[in-house]
Amino acid sequence: MDTVTDRRIGERLRSAARIEPDRYPRLKIIGAAWAEAATAKINANYATPLKIEFVDLSNFTFDAGSMSATETQLALTVRSPKWRETAILAAGPFFADTIAEAAFGGDGRNKPEAGRPLTSVARFFADNALRAFVDCGNGVFGDIAPLAMAPDRLIADEIGAKVDALIPADSRQFVEFRFELSIGRCVAAMRVAIPESVLATHKRALAVIPDTSPSIVDESWTKGLEAGFQKADMRVSALLAEHPTTLGEVACFQVGQTISLAVTMESLLVLECEGQRLFRGHMGRSRDSYMVRIEEAVDPTEEFIDDILAD
Repeated sequence: MDTVTDRRIGERLRSAARIEPDRYPRLKIIGAAWAEAATAKINANYATPLKIEFVDLSNFTFDAGSMSATETQLALTVRSPKWRETAILAAGPFFADTIAEAAFGGDGRNKPEAGRPLTSVARFFADNALRAFVDCGNGVFGDIAPLAMAPDRLIADEIGAKVDALIPADSRQFVEFRFELSIGRCVAAMRVAIPESVLATHKRALAVIPDTSPSIVDESWTKGLEAGFQKADMRVSALLAEHPTTLGEVACFQVGQTISLAVTMESLLVLECEGQRLFRGHMGRSRDSYMVRIEEAVDPTEEFIDDILAD
């Protein structure tokens, strides 16, 4: 493959993974719902209610300098079994003090002192708050995709350098949700950076604002229609392998001819329904019947990239 073709493929892959927040209005709805859910979850355990607001979102390119000590007090890295990238929660100055103020029933009358050392108690409450944000994020994204985010590492010193070592060089483009937490004069900022490549596979859902108007459809009719669709006949195919060949070779096929396939009994075959690839699984046997055990779902992103590379 020549250099020009390589460059074109790279450009197409990067373009497919780009997320421009202004083009996906549902992201702001998610941000507002995220703030609301976090407010309810965190305040359930605090003596004084904490105010959490969604401020804005934008693109964010990570570099170590973007998490300097003056801008970031704590950082929590987040992983998921569903993607290889790393998400980041970055808490700004005064975050731990603001959280602790609410936890202990303060009114935020006194603004925290800049540069005050982070105590173990404040760190404990801040860590719990960040983890609550992660849990709420899974909830607000649930209608679009099960992100299955889980807290990974809490970093409180040399944040830029340590996070930099955890972020792959090819996964540094993020969509950043910005929040503000406050109680009285205690105000802190928090950023949640989700990799663009994670959101890119859900562009269609993110571009649509969900209809919140009351339904005028008869529910019994809807359930009957759903039941009817569920009984519709569909054709499911199990494909063991695809073998590239030429028209000339096909014309010479004969009964009894053997065609070698680059697969083994351990290879995963593909399950398709009406031409749509859904799952991969292993072939097995039960008495006189062949069976397929589903092992994994087909990743639309991988399929998209494979199609591009096959051009």
